[in-house]
Amino acid sequence: MLSKLKILLILVALSVGWPQIILRFESLIAPELQLFGLAAYAALLGICLIGIFSAAFIPVAPVRWGFALFISLSGIMVETYQSSVEDHMPYDAFISMIDASGSLHEAWGQYASAMMIGGVQAVLLFLGIGLSIHHVTKKHSKKLIAAPLLILFALAGILFIRGGDGARGLPSAYTGAAYGLLYGYERSTEVIAPREPVRLPVVHPLNGDGDIVLLVDESISGHYLDINSAHGVYSGLMAPKSGVAAHNFGLASSIAHCSAAVNMTLRHGGTRDDYIRINGSMPSIWAYAKKAGLETVYIDVPRTKRVFNNMMDESELKDIDQWIEFDDVPIQRRDHAAADALAGFLNDGKRQFIYLQKIGAHFPIHDKYPDAYMRYKPALPRGQFLNISDTGDREGFSGSRESWITYRNSYRNTLIWNVGAFFDRLLGQADLAGSTIIYTSDHGQNLHERGGTGVVTHCSPDPKPEEGLVPLVVLDTPQAAGQPGAIDWDAAIAKGRNRSSHFQIFPTVLEMMGYDAKAVQAIYGSDLLTANTAPFAFNYQFNARLGRAPSWKAIRLDEIAYPPDSDYRPVPVGQRGQAIAARQASPAAPATGTK
Repeated sequence: MLSKLKILLILVALSVGWPQIILRFESLIAPELQLFGLAAYAALLGICLIGIFSAAFIPVAPVRWGFALFISLSGIMVETYQSSVEDHMPYDAFISMIDASGSLHEAWGQYASAMMIGGVQAVLLFLGIGLSIHHVTKKHSKKLIAAPLLILFALAGILFIRGGDGARGLPSAYTGAAYGLLYGYERSTEVIAPREPVRLPVVHPLNGDGDIVLLVDESISGHYLDINSAHGVYSGLMAPKSGVAAHNFGLASSIAHCSAAVNMTLRHGGTRDDYIRINGSMPSIWAYAKKAGLETVYIDVPRTKRVFNNMMDESELKDIDQWIEFDDVPIQRRDHAAADALAGFLNDGKRQFIYLQKIGAHFPIHDKYPDAYMRYKPALPRGQFLNISDTGDREGFSGSRESWITYRNSYRNTLIWNVGAFFDRLLGQADLAGSTIIYTSDHGQNLHERGGTGVVTHCSPDPKPEEGLVPLVVLDTPQAAGQPGAIDWDAAIAKGRNRSSHFQIFPTVLEMMGYDAKAVQAIYGSDLLTANTAPFAFNYQFNARLGRAPSWKAIRLDEIAYPPDSDYRPVPVGQRGQAIAARQASPAAPATGTK
């Protein structure tokens, strides 16, 4: 009886991943029958199933339970991903999720149902393999122990030879376990070169004695803003306050379509062709700022309690003078608290490099804006996500076509508050006086403007071009143009509008700090003052490894899917100004926290 229960539990657990198996068989049958591929996949699937069922009858209890725990936990991440994106999880996506582990609580807020599916599967598989067995002789115990382990190592070996490919349609538990073995192998064998000191010569800062701010938003699609679209959302950047000049580079391409990869590269200067080595061994942006005589400030809006974010580590922390967080500020108000903190640094008379990482439109967005800023309706239901760290409910968003309409409207409302009202608040109190702000976002969003279902907005294995489409704006003062050696941003825009790239930001910042332009560009490539000759594309296989090359998604502006105006009901003309204009927000809690 117990043996039948074990088999039933395993079958129910495996049935969770049945859609991926069906899709894999269909891909090998139509539109063209691939006999060899079909036979190879069927054999590999059968072998994996043999491994799982043989593990369930290992007579040695500690070994059986140990394998059950390892393989069931390994499958949670894979099944969660596949349930969310409705597609296979490749190895580079597995690495990206590990790199983004600091965002686990936020992912729970968006993908709770998918994570619960993965968790239920893991529990069923854990019990199905681990529960006690009776009347099994130990005559074949060695074979039963060896079979699942040998099959696991064989699968990992196949994936290694194929550069991480080859697990499509296999049980998520075995896929996750094999990915884990590959990741452990890579970490144990990688040669980590010591981070180099700053060797570039400091010549003359291009922005005088002003601050340099790299303002990195979260999940902001450039084509949703009014600076880049006639029907775009209020950004506060079309006509900023008198005395501030906004130089709009238009739509730019991001480094990648996942937050960790982008922020890591923005902080270390990785290039298209050499980002792994540069990100891993060259000086950080903090080290360059310190060498150039600037105080360094890191304003981390999403995280609290000193949790490292986006692959930051202790080696960076030693070069950061102040680390600002907002532990006691509600999620909805944190970007505005950051605006107050940034204005304080811009007004303090010290020369500083400031890296500000915003919350922006990071999921979930139901409650990212106050009620007074609900300009676009119908929107997602309110009140469930005021504090995303304490909720796992995604009630009100199913990923259907209708739900995406409400999502896009909530996204627009969020942009009014966390972009438009943010800049109104910042520029209303900050004196740029020779300082320069470079504003962009980590990546764009696929909000299913083309239709379709699903819940993934970025980091997808087969991305839409909108996932890598970001805003890029430089803010300074008109007076700065008359200073000796000042940057002619208008001339730069003439060369780079709608074709610039994130990769050009790091060398630009270093030159603004005072480093020699020729020496900088010899290592880090062209700056924003130079026309971008590289393809207008972003890297969607940033974690390419095991001999695989990165994959680039080309962005063709004439193919971009702009958000449909049919999403929302027009606001009466008499109320339009009040509805659209960003209002002065009430004071946020003061910024606290230093290194």
